[in-house]
Amino acid sequence: MRKLFTLILSLLFGFHLSGSDNWSDIVAAKKGKVVFYWYPNNVTIADSKDIIDGIEHDLAFAFVRYLNERYDLSLEIEWIEASSFGEVMDLVRNGSGGTFGASSISITQERQAYLNFTPPYLADVAVLVSSANVPIARTPEEFEEIFGDLTAISIENTTLNDAILDLERKQNVKFKIRHVQNSGQIIEQIAKTESSFGYIDLPNFLVAIDENSGIRRQFFHPIKLKGLGMIYPKSSDWEAPVRDYFNSPQFQLDKNEIIIRYLGEDVSAIIERISKSAEIGPFEEIVISNREKELQYEELLAATLRDQEKSRINNILILITSVTILILLFVYISNVIKSKANKVLLDQQGIIARRNEQLQALNEEKNDLIKILAHDLRSPLSTIRGMSMVLGKAENLSEKEHQLTDYIVQSSEKMDAMIIKILDVDAIESGKHNLKIESFDVREAISSVMEDHMQHAKKKDIALVIAPGDAIMISADKFYTTQIIENLVSNAIKFSEKGREVKMAARDSGSYGRICVKDEGPGFSEDDEKKLFKKYQHLSAQPTGGETSVGLGLSIIKTYTEMMNGKVSYKTEVGEGTEFLVDLPKSDLVKV
Repeated sequence: MRKLFTLILSLLFGFHLSGSDNWSDIVAAKKGKVVFYWYPNNVTIADSKDIIDGIEHDLAFAFVRYLNERYDLSLEIEWIEASSFGEVMDLVRNGSGGTFGASSISITQERQAYLNFTPPYLADVAVLVSSANVPIARTPEEFEEIFGDLTAISIENTTLNDAILDLERKQNVKFKIRHVQNSGQIIEQIAKTESSFGYIDLPNFLVAIDENSGIRRQFFHPIKLKGLGMIYPKSSDWEAPVRDYFNSPQFQLDKNEIIIRYLGEDVSAIIERISKSAEIGPFEEIVISNREKELQYEELLAATLRDQEKSRINNILILITSVTILILLFVYISNVIKSKANKVLLDQQGIIARRNEQLQALNEEKNDLIKILAHDLRSPLSTIRGMSMVLGKAENLSEKEHQLTDYIVQSSEKMDAMIIKILDVDAIESGKHNLKIESFDVREAISSVMEDHMQHAKKKDIALVIAPGDAIMISADKFYTTQIIENLVSNAIKFSEKGREVKMAARDSGSYGRICVKDEGPGFSEDDEKKLFKKYQHLSAQPTGGETSVGLGLSIIKTYTEMMNGKVSYKTEVGEGTEFLVDLPKSDLVKV
């Protein structure tokens, strides 16, 4: 009844304002009103703590502020709460020109047939979660056995509900489905119900595990759609101002500032990385999984510290009491103190032992995931290498085609070696690093990296130059040495403007062979230099060609160099560029 009443009021309201909220009339009058219909994920918009509610709320005001400044308007914004998610789309579909909807709406082909969408403002990724007591399903058979009797929690008429129905078809399982009103209730119901599961948006999931909400992620069937956008009627004449703002540099600045405000820089970087990929692949799985493990480890560590602090306070109280009574009953009290101290120590040992067991279980779960990913990555690589080798033996190929097939084979073999090195869990756990020290001419590694990055450099009109020099034999792991040079060259290209030059050289530095990579980029500020070689650090310089940066390159360079008993240094000047110097032990062999 409320839905019908709201719809009638909306139609009457839209009829009353007919002509006054069309874009052309607003521009002519220099003033007007835009209406946003919304349905909350958790609480009211005025003091919303929900991730996507808050992002949409702030982005809507940024949109109106942009139009007021650009077109010299006095445009007001009004928020009207609908009674359901579906009602938001119905009200906007039948609304007048300046009618919009903001309710975490996924962009789908079906909806685009009867609604206009703004360009996406956030990646639309949903993950399957369950209550924490539900085991993780690793195979389709395990999934059917574990989830067959569970209840799915979802929202009607949403892509989250569509994902549940699609999961039924893929797994050939019929679920009991209970519908709730919003995403916040999905998380609450799953957390307090031992036999339930459902899909939730990735941002809400990351915040939920950060708050230790009692849910866990399942690795089956994550979904990724076109993105989340705001909606407006097909009949609206607002398309021009919408495209003007959402395709402007100001939108990118507003969006980045707002998303970081609600998600933080770390989670924002994860969402940004996933938004640029076609699907959730192995790398994205590792990034999300690492974030989960970090939050779980932090919670376990915090719990242990709380227990230790509580024990420390108890010990102080016991000591004060004991000292007071010690005057009268010294011998008796000393025995009591010893007994209580032993009990506290045993309790602490028990707590620490249980925490260690939990951490060990988490670590084994992480290692299992890495091994599964390594196996899944190597299988298609083997297929690519095998098919390329067969293709390369064909007699009707040109010389260039033979070169290309050889390059594919070499690249797949190189990637296979990278997977073996990086994902060798046993070697990482034992601290051996799986080093293979051999003697080789460092110029060969530099030339190989130059050849691999030549096309990337040409696209940005950047010249790669190797300075002439004598043979310098070093004693190191060839794979890790190549990775060091690749990271340095890749960074130099990434942060250099068009028309610049990247110089590489091999020099003799006493008992070391020195690798030099010099760019003509922006250089490092004093604040940048404090963050160099640390993990997940974003410096002041920005990629010049739209590339992404995770913030691990320099950390990897330092780690690999020190593993091989080397050292890394740099010379920099703001506005003039940077030269990185990597020294690795020289070999006694001399190449003739």
